[in-house]
Amino acid sequence: MKKTLLSGLNAFIFDLDGTLIDSMPVWDKVYAAPFIKYDIDMPRDYILTVNHMGLDECVRYTLSNTPLPCGADELKGIWAAASFDEYALNIPLKEGAEELLTSLKERGIKIALATASPYELFVPCLKRLNVYSLFDLFVSTDDVSHGKDDPEIYLEAAKKLGFPPENCAVAEDSHIGIVSAKTAGFFTIGVFDSASEKYAGFVKENSDLFVQSLKEVTALL
Repeated sequence: MKKTLLSGLNAFIFDLDGTLIDSMPVWDKVYAAPFIKYDIDMPRDYILTVNHMGLDECVRYTLSNTPLPCGADELKGIWAAASFDEYALNIPLKEGAEELLTSLKERGIKIALATASPYELFVPCLKRLNVYSLFDLFVSTDDVSHGKDDPEIYLEAAKKLGFPPENCAVAEDSHIGIVSAKTAGFFTIGVFDSASEKYAGFVKENSDLFVQSLKEVTALL
């Protein structure tokens, strides 16, 4: 069998937002919604700070670091109302995502999702896009103790898949996620996303492989 850059990998662990689905513009609107409601300026770099966090961590950070006057339940409600329909009805897959997931499945390579999005958002989205059944397991930051600034979520996914980090690839668009996975010993695949273009150079520097499109990963299998 021909050796490739990806030879020896038994599992792929994918981020969702910005990596598999084109959802980051939606989150710009979601995170802005409570600030718009209360006519308060959203802090600079707020979205880039919170978009790797689990829901509860994001709520705590927001209420502690912004002047929003709402409580936790109201904040969650505002976000939920702004995001649910988009995930259930509108957000598309990124170029090459379905082909890559299908190709990995056909090769018997295990596939996990490691996401900061809650189950009530990503499950309907993946089912609508007809890729839900391609995954072997799902891990949300709500299932672990830390956001993606810590590799816990990737290590948990690898553990459940039954492979050590060195036999798993982590695909991420986030500079925070890429660094986390890299420090834990995973093979890192940086995926370009226009919403985080500001950090594309940093992601590339910390990736074992950097791609503009997931089609490039499929070509390397």
